[in-house]
This record gives sequence, C-alpha cells and structure tokens, in this order.
Amino acid sequence: MTEPGPVEIDDEEEDDLPPRPLWPWVAGVLVLAVVAALSWYFVLRSDNPGESVSTTGAGIGKPARDGAFVFTVTTVRCGVAKVGDEFVNLEPDGAFCLVDVEVKNGATTAEYFDSTSQKAYDGNGVEFSTDMQAEVFVNSATPGFLDEIAAGGQVKGTLVFDVPVDSSLASVVLHESFASTGTRIAVK
Repeated sequence: MTEPGPVEIDDEEEDDLPPRPLWPWVAGVLVLAVVAALSWYFVLRSDNPGESVSTTGAGIGKPARDGAFVFTVTTVRCGVAKVGDEFVNLEPDGAFCLVDVEVKNGATTAEYFDSTSQKAYDGNGVEFSTDMQAEVFVNSATPGFLDEIAAGGQVKGTLVFDVPVDSSLASVVLHESFASTGTRIAVK
C-alpha cells in the first residue's frame, strides 16, 4: 500500500475569499462601551463622597418616604448585650441597637426590602451597617420583614446595628433600595 503524498494548498484560493467584515467587531466594542458607561452611571458613580440623603425632619413615630416605601420607626433600644434563641446567642463587638420599623410598600408591584441598604449614625456622624445574622434571629417571629413586600402591603420588623458600647444612635437613613437617596429619621 502506498501512502498518499502531501497535499498542496493553493495560496491563490485563500486570496480569492472575500475579506471578513469588520462591523461585527466594531458593534461588539460599542455595545460593551455602552454597558460599561451605564453600569458606571447607575451603580458605581458618586456625585458626592458623602451619602446623599433626603432630610424629611421625621422622627420616631412619624412616617417618612423614600421612593415607594414609607418608613415609620416606632422604637429604638440600644445597649442590648446579645440576641438569639435557646441554641445560639450572638454577641456584638460593642452593643446592639435594635430599631423597630414599619415598612409600607406604596408601589403597584411587590418590592423587596433590603436591610443591608439601611444605615444608622451616631451623634458624630459615624455610620453603622446592619448585622444581618442578628436580624435573622430577632425577626424569626416576623416572617416577611426581610422578604418581598406585596404591593400596598406593610410589614413590621427590627433592624439590628452593632455599635460601640459608649455610642448611641442619633439617626437612621432608610432606603427603598441600595441606589435610592434615602430618608433620614432622627431617633434621639
């Protein structure tokens, strides 16, 4: 049996093919540029290095609006040493401040309440974030607080902040979403 010989490639055939169009590459780069610009504009940009807040002058027991959500802080308890149940006790680095809040969804669609978007401030302007693990224990008897709120629905629950022992809260800034302006509520 004989082996077939090497196949010769005619370079003229390759030159006869039409050139590949450049427009798909240009369109792809333009789409990526638009997506990057929109991501920066809506998510990453910051017009002000501090948090932009709509101050409504609200206080405990007075409703305040941010977007479709209406927030009412009902009570604030600071100096709580631990939260949990009979199996697990969570201790703060300092002390827990528990902020009881009612959230009403004024939208025509169901919306999620994101507790991680909520912030608290002491008298010096130091910002505190929520402690989600502690919130799960504190809100175990109030299903729905950390979930979707039906259109026109209202939920009650407790936000938990871990603050230094000698600190007290002056205000909370509550947000409809992470990108919303927020509404400041005095709690002192």
